[in-house]
Amino acid sequence: MGPLQEMMGRISAFPRAMQWAIWAAIGTIAFLLWDATIAEVAADWSSRADTIEMQIQEVNKPARLTSTTKNAITAFGEVQLPREKADGASGLTNAIHEILGANRVRNDDFKRTKTTRMRSSALPGIAQSGQQIEQVIGDLHFEARQSDILNVIADLESSPWIDSISSVRLTRMDGRLIRVNLSLEAWVVSKKRGRNAR
Repeated sequence: MGPLQEMMGRISAFPRAMQWAIWAAIGTIAFLLWDATIAEVAADWSSRADTIEMQIQEVNKPARLTSTTKNAITAFGEVQLPREKADGASGLTNAIHEILGANRVRNDDFKRTKTTRMRSSALPGIAQSGQQIEQVIGDLHFEARQSDILNVIADLESSPWIDSISSVRLTRMDGRLIRVNLSLEAWVVSKKRGRNAR
């Protein structure tokens, strides 16, 4: 006789009320074990499935470009999905240096200043389970003439590595030069950090 049959035989020897109490306790323990293990895994799988389903629906939607959208793509370049954090941050820096090198500017300086987490509602369906969208922000300073400034800003706006120019400040200097201060952003995907991570 196996251990399970032996245990069931012992339980059947108890009064009926005692049997119901024992089976209720066993059922409660089994449910708590299931809730602490299998249910959590199932919830994670369900979340991933919902994210994948949403992405598939977005991909399967027919692409209908209005004249406004077409003009925006022509003016600002094609919109790219956020990249991995390391690729997006280095791509932002490299794109800025290439654009400055192709235009007539002087006393240029670019520094990445901070990285902030975007609200989960900002780009729904982009970040997968365990991921978050962040803004890599940097400040760009340079001096140039008015016509060259317009070329630089146009190149920055059309670059696929630069997702936003959130601030533009111009200061007139001696002669024809103008001092330009820009705040640039690249949107990237990063892993969510635990509460204790620093």
